[in-house]
Amino acid sequence: MMLHRRGLFQFGGVSLFSTGLLHVLAVRASAQTAPRPTSIQPRAKACILLFQVGGPYQAETFDPKPDAIAEVRGIFPTIATRVTGMRMTDALPRVAAHADKFAILRGVHHSIRCHNPAIYCSLVGREATDPMAISNRTAARRTDHPHYASVVARLRPPQTSMPFHVIIPNTTNNGPSKSPGLLGGYLGAAYDPFVLGADPSDAEFHVESVILPQEVDAGRFESRQTLLQRLDRQQRTVERGGAVESMHTLYQRAFNLLTAPASKEAFDLSREPDRVRDRYGRHLQGQSALLARRLVEAGVPFVSVFSHVDVDRGSWDTHQNHNLRVREQLLPPADQSFSALLEDLHARGMLDDTLVIWMGEFGRTPRMGVNFSNNTNNIGGRDHWCNCYSVVLAGGGVRGGRVIGSSDQFSAYPRERAVHVSELAATVFHILGLDPRAQLYDILGQFHTICDGNPVMELF
Repeated sequence: MMLHRRGLFQFGGVSLFSTGLLHVLAVRASAQTAPRPTSIQPRAKACILLFQVGGPYQAETFDPKPDAIAEVRGIFPTIATRVTGMRMTDALPRVAAHADKFAILRGVHHSIRCHNPAIYCSLVGREATDPMAISNRTAARRTDHPHYASVVARLRPPQTSMPFHVIIPNTTNNGPSKSPGLLGGYLGAAYDPFVLGADPSDAEFHVESVILPQEVDAGRFESRQTLLQRLDRQQRTVERGGAVESMHTLYQRAFNLLTAPASKEAFDLSREPDRVRDRYGRHLQGQSALLARRLVEAGVPFVSVFSHVDVDRGSWDTHQNHNLRVREQLLPPADQSFSALLEDLHARGMLDDTLVIWMGEFGRTPRMGVNFSNNTNNIGGRDHWCNCYSVVLAGGGVRGGRVIGSSDQFSAYPRERAVHVSELAATVFHILGLDPRAQLYDILGQFHTICDGNPVMELF
């Protein structure tokens, strides 16, 4: 009987070739050759990005316009927060109770009108030179700029056995096209994220990549590891290559990750009290935010939580039935999950060391029924709007209870202190201890700076 060596890398469904394992370990292996960090001291040890796929309407969330005409101000009246002079809509009452913990950037902007290239520029901090080409692509490419988390992992290699970047619940897509900007891009596959690939709110939720299947007990796993090691030694005798030795090291670390109690515990939401799970909400956004907190607490430096997986399925992309959808489907879980995360991080003493970002790829049109992108809106829908929207930041040294910048009377264009996405990127890097002008090389040896913008220093 011929034994195929590659088949041994599958253990009852647990793949040692998945990006959920080996890319994490390859980063550790390449840490010796990574550029050294700058002298900037990290304000935050970790980042949780709550990405609102589709784009929330700015005037119904963090930039209310109570004196505007009804079409612009939307259906929600404003309420006072615990910060004097800062008002929000009553669609976010729980978030409003934590206004002293976050700052609002009300003039964020870029020029991209379509979802995928806008998601791309929001997660890499650069506008695409050909947005429509990105919009029509069906997959990310290695020539793409890397996600923030990949840059951080390259310049500040994490000292942990946990993944350096976890995406919850899955990578996003707009129809048949997968959203770019989520992977390691030109840094290579070693800097791709661990993609959860599951809904944490599902009653049967578990993570295949860090939990051994029930039919594979520790004893059988160890015996297979021994056999694998034996075959690896024989293969190295033939190949005499350093690459095989390096891969052997990665496999060993993969085994360790699969069997490490800390890894399994971090992904196990059943360890949380019911009252905590209920506070976050027993829905996708709530349990995803709770899992993000657990992962950061276990040592994961960056977690990206996406509110929706498909732009075309229930996201903030409200081209039709805008009022009904935001009132009943979108704002309630966002209010519950975001406020619970802030409350929980603060209570655990983690907020000072954890940057939290709440944002979408853009906002929505102040007028209903107009066409700003290449989509068709009905009279009750709002189109994409990239010219001015709000982004919220908390923790990591950000001074809470502040509003940076303002928009015009329609919440359509920045009036004071406009913030381009490149400046937002520079701010994220600064908070995480990186010089926005830091330099690195891609997998082809080409030279890059990680960012073109400057940090928004008014936040500190």
